[in-house]
Amino acid sequence: MTHALCPAAGKRGKPVPLVTLRSLVLPEHAAVVEGREWFFCSLPDCEVVYFTHNGQTLEKNALKVRVGLKEREAPRLVCYCFGHTIESIREEIEKTGRSTVVASIRRRVEAGECSCEVLNPKGTCCLGDVNKVVKEALAANGAPQPEGTQLPASAQSASHACRRSAISETSGQREACRLSESVPSGQGIDSGREE
Repeated sequence: MTHALCPAAGKRGKPVPLVTLRSLVLPEHAAVVEGREWFFCSLPDCEVVYFTHNGQTLEKNALKVRVGLKEREAPRLVCYCFGHTIESIREEIEKTGRSTVVASIRRRVEAGECSCEVLNPKGTCCLGDVNKVVKEALAANGAPQPEGTQLPASAQSASHACRRSAISETSGQREACRLSESVPSGQGIDSGREE
């Protein structure tokens, strides 16, 4: 299956790699993870984080980390590899009128320093979510939007999903997230909106 509906929210979820759940679920919930296909619920008000097509769920309290998009109080992580929060992004924009976070993350991703699949509860690259927070914060502060934030479809897809290096999940090593196309300096990454 490529999608399923969250039993609590009725919202369609996206598949999450098993390595993500193995990394983030507390030991007392680990037994339910194996042998199932899991999906991520991106609805902010829903307590369910992961669910299966047959109704098994794992809620926020079953994870080792806070799920930033489902939290109301700071700090709300949006980049799990490098510790960027919604609050830190907004603070930089309020102080300087601009954001350097997307360019910073992009450089570190290109250097092979991220581990999105084992650190981000979505199991994917955070750049789409980070760019959305940046755009919203810029708009809220009346700052001009960066020019050229719309990228060709191939670049949007590559930046949002990131390509994983060919490190096997079973090798015990973290998989690196790599952009397959560079984004010109100063441009944002358009997030392919979650369904």
